[in-house]
Amino acid sequence: MKVSIDNLHPDALNPRLPEGSQGKSESELLKILYRGFDLGELAESMTRNGYFEEEQLVAIPKDLPEKFKSNDNSLSTNPNYISFIENPQTHFVVVEGNRRLATAKILLSKKLRDELRIREWPEPTKNVMDSLSQLPVIVYPNREKVIPYLGVRHITGVVKWEPYAKARYIASMIQNYTINEIQQKIGDKSSVRSYICYRLVQIMEKESEGSTNKAKDLFSYLLLAVGQAPIKNYIGIPSNWSEVNMESPVTQDKIKNLKNLFSFLFGEGKEKTSVLHESRDITNKLTAVLLSSDATEYLIETRDLDAAYERSDGEEMLVLKKLRHANRDLEVALGVIHRQRTEQVIKAAEMLKDTLNQIFENLGG
Repeated sequence: MKVSIDNLHPDALNPRLPEGSQGKSESELLKILYRGFDLGELAESMTRNGYFEEEQLVAIPKDLPEKFKSNDNSLSTNPNYISFIENPQTHFVVVEGNRRLATAKILLSKKLRDELRIREWPEPTKNVMDSLSQLPVIVYPNREKVIPYLGVRHITGVVKWEPYAKARYIASMIQNYTINEIQQKIGDKSSVRSYICYRLVQIMEKESEGSTNKAKDLFSYLLLAVGQAPIKNYIGIPSNWSEVNMESPVTQDKIKNLKNLFSFLFGEGKEKTSVLHESRDITNKLTAVLLSSDATEYLIETRDLDAAYERSDGEEMLVLKKLRHANRDLEVALGVIHRQRTEQVIKAAEMLKDTLNQIFENLGG
C-alpha cells in the first residue's frame, strides 16, 4: 500500500541508532540519521530516479487501537482493521527503511536541509518530489509480528546489522521473551552469546570510568573472546551457556578480570592501547596466556602479548624455546663464520661467550 510520507515516522527504537537517541523527537532522529548514516548516495539516487517501488518500507501503526492488539492472524482479513490501516489519518512507525525514509523527508523539506546545512545534495524535480510524497509500505500490526522478518533480513540474512546493533535488538526483546524464544523467532543460535556480551558492555559502563565506545565498535572481538573456554573461565562465565545468569553473567569477584579482558581487547583510552595486533591473537595467543597466571600477570604489567604468550607454558619452556632458537641461529652462523673474521664479529662472539659462561654458572656447571 502507499502511505503519505507525512504519516511515516522514523523509529526511535532502531537498534542501529545511538543508544542515547531513544525518545528523541522526529527532527532529532532525522538529524542523527543524516549525520551518522551517509544518506548522500541515497539522495543522489532518489533525485535521479525517484523512489523505487520495489523497496517497500516496513511499518507498524503508531497508535494501534486496543481492539486490534490480539496476536491472532485474522487481522489481515478483518475489514475494521483494514479500514483503520487505510485511513489517511493513521500514522506509522517505520521499523525497516529508516535511511530511505529520512532521505526522502529531507529531500522534500527545504527547511530541514537548511537546518542541517546541506548544500551538496541536488535539488529534486517536481516529478521526484511527487514520487517521494507517498511511499510503498508493508504494514505489520505490531513489532512482534515483524521480528521474524527482521531476524531473517538483518541477523541471519544478507543485509546484516553490525554485531552490537544485533545484540541491542536481542536485548530489546528480552523483556517479553525468553532467550530460547528469541532464538526460535529470529533463527539465530548465537543469540545467547550476543546478549551476554551486551550485558558485559553494560557492566563495564557501570564499573569502569572509561568509555565503552571501542567495545561497541569492535563488538565482534568480544563475541570471539567470550566464545573461548579459557576466557570464559577467566571472567567466571560457566562453560554451559544454559547455566549463565543472563542479567549478571559476571560475579563481583570477577569484575577485575573483566576489566583486564576489556583492557586487553580494546585498550584504555589514549593511555593504554589494545594488546592485540589482529583478531586472530584472541584465539592464537590470548587464550593461552589466560590459562597461565604467571603469563597473565606478565601481560598486565608489560602489555606485551607476544612475550606473555612465550611465558604461557611456564619459565622452563620459555628457557628451552630461547636456547633452542639461539642454537639454531648459531649453527647457521657457524657454517659461514670462517669467512667473517672481522673485529665486529670477534667482539660479538666474545659477548656470546660471556653470556654462555653466565648461563653455566647459574646452572651450577
